[in-house]
Amino acid sequence: MVRALLAGTKTQTRRALRQPAGVERNRFGEPGDLLWVRETFFAFGRWTTRFNPRKQRDEWVFIDMTRASGHAWRYAADEAPGFAAQGRRALDAAPCWHKRTALFMPRAASRILLRIAEVRIESLQDISLADALAEGIAPGTVADPVLAYRGIWEGINGPGSWEANPLVWVVAFKMQSLLANG
Repeated sequence: MVRALLAGTKTQTRRALRQPAGVERNRFGEPGDLLWVRETFFAFGRWTTRFNPRKQRDEWVFIDMTRASGHAWRYAADEAPGFAAQGRRALDAAPCWHKRTALFMPRAASRILLRIAEVRIESLQDISLADALAEGIAPGTVADPVLAYRGIWEGINGPGSWEANPLVWVVAFKMQSLLANG
């Protein structure tokens, strides 16, 4: 979906309400607020272990040396299909490129900034054709964009999640900027 954001075809996202019934606390922001996007990326660095006193054991920690070594972060959405990070977890290994999931992206590595245009609550299955296209389904690539979006939803949220028809936050946004990080 990052490619759809970059192409300007994804202008909405849906997220299931996680609050108890009757409690609608918007954790995404209000119109005008900015959101930074996390995506799968590559960082230059190495792995080491550190003792975690709370867990009473050593754990692996990634040391991101991207900027310090004069590199810029790289993004999975931009890389050719053959590109692969060389790095593995190994003590005393030389720094190299490591693939990192979006969960671990630092704010400084984010290159996509979105401005919220609208936030609303609706039932998942109330998605319209226009909304499915705004979710990044490319027009003309599938016979039924809503059905294609259903497949994406279930791929993220699990089998049966569409049939459950939960209430969702619908966040509409506009690309604010594509930032350079290097």
